[in-house]
Amino acid sequence: MDPESPSKEEVREAYVAAMRLAMAITRSKQRAEEVLQDAFERQLTTRRWDRCKGPYDAFMLGVVRSLLSNAHRSAVPRKEARAHEGFHDEVAGRKTESYEHQTIEHAEAAERQMDAATALERLTAAVAGNPVASGVLRSRAEGLHKAGDIAAALGVPVEQVYRANEFLKLQLKKIQEAP
Repeated sequence: MDPESPSKEEVREAYVAAMRLAMAITRSKQRAEEVLQDAFERQLTTRRWDRCKGPYDAFMLGVVRSLLSNAHRSAVPRKEARAHEGFHDEVAGRKTESYEHQTIEHAEAAERQMDAATALERLTAAVAGNPVASGVLRSRAEGLHKAGDIAAALGVPVEQVYRANEFLKLQLKKIQEAP
């Protein structure tokens, strides 16, 4: 065995420690395995280990940290570029759709809005006998969305709001399935 090469036991210990670190950082087994493969390949080619400078597992942990840090740093400019493109698309726009297409989309949106309004009317009528469900619908129309806020406004326990939400979902599903 070469005195500069790690023993099988050192390699096993380094692999386990490096896998734990990579999994903790990436939260993906596949990505962690890719990083470890790259780290061990680098150790054999460009980042040689020197026994005098410390234990093998500490060295490999450093290589893994370095690779993940470099990958993160190189991803930042790509994310910024995508964000800039998205902003440009929203503000300036890249293409203009034809008037015919815009008219069709507008008509479809108006039709969806009418369908939603009709479904809401039918839902309101369907839950009229349930005061908590009716109150939840009113509260949502007034802009309250959190169950705790709705419960406080209605003066009921939050569990009743959760049950009313489930009841509303069930009723809405029935309405949507009806012809």
